[in-house]
This record gives sequence, structure tokens and C-alpha cells, in this order.
Amino acid sequence: MNYLREYTQLLAAHPAISATGSIALSVINFMYGTGITLTFAGIFGAILALDWLSGRAASKRDGTMASEYGINGAYRSAFMIGILALAYRVDIALGLPYVLFGYFLLNFGLPTWKSMTANVFRAGWEVWIPQSVLLRVADEIEHKTARANKRLAEREQYLNVRNDTGDEQ
Repeated sequence: MNYLREYTQLLAAHPAISATGSIALSVINFMYGTGITLTFAGIFGAILALDWLSGRAASKRDGTMASEYGINGAYRSAFMIGILALAYRVDIALGLPYVLFGYFLLNFGLPTWKSMTANVFRAGWEVWIPQSVLLRVADEIEHKTARANKRLAEREQYLNVRNDTGDEQ
């Protein structure tokens, strides 16, 4: 099998796909370059995606799903991705050896990793996390659990007020 020939035939048969892919790869290359920065940006993106996935599972499990909180999370995620791209471009412009990129990657990556781990715990998947890791993120687990309990209490209060006033649900 000649994968290269099949791939070029696919691109020739579907020019919209090849144009979209070319544009997307050009944007990614501009944002994060190649090599180590692209690799670490990809790792950060994977952690961010796993944080979203585990957060969704956790909020479904404890009944605290809220679209407003999710929208704000999307803005936060887009901001972090944008700042990492900007830091990379500033490093390139100033000829720095990835100083700003590394700084922001560590400062965004560690809290995102802690959030993902706490969400995994809240989702009920803690059996897959070593106990030593759970101890390192215990403060984040407590914070997320307290915030979820607060949102549940606020929702219950809102529903009780609506029921007391005779409004339909």
C-alpha cells in the first residue's frame, strides 16, 4: 500500500479539505512553531481537553451542570491558548529561548492539571489516580466540592422560591 499516493489522491479529489488542512496547519505553526513548543502546546491542549471532559462528567454526576459556568470556562481556555501563542511569538521576536512560553505554560499547566485531577476524583474515577497524587491536589478537590455544593444549594433555594410563589417549573 502506498499511503502517500492515496493521500495525494484524496487531496486532489477534495480541494476544500486540503485547503482547510493547509490553513489550519499554517495557523498552528504560526501560533506554536514546531518541535518542542508544538509538542508542549499539544500536551497542554490534551490536558485542557481532559479537564473539560472530566469536569463535564463530574458536573453531571453531582448535578451541578450550568451553561454559564461552562461558557466562562470556554473563555478561560481560549484566553490560555491565546496567551501561550502570544508568549511564543514574543519569544521569537525577542530571540529568547522560550522563556515566556515556558513561564506561561507552567503557570497555566499546573492549575489545569490540578483541576483535571480534581474533576476525575469528583467524577468517581479516583481508583485510577495514585493516592500520592490525590494528596497533592486535595485542596483543589475540596475547593471544587465546596463550589459544587454551593451551586446545588443556590439552585435548591431558587427552585424553592419559585415553588413558594406559585410559578410553574
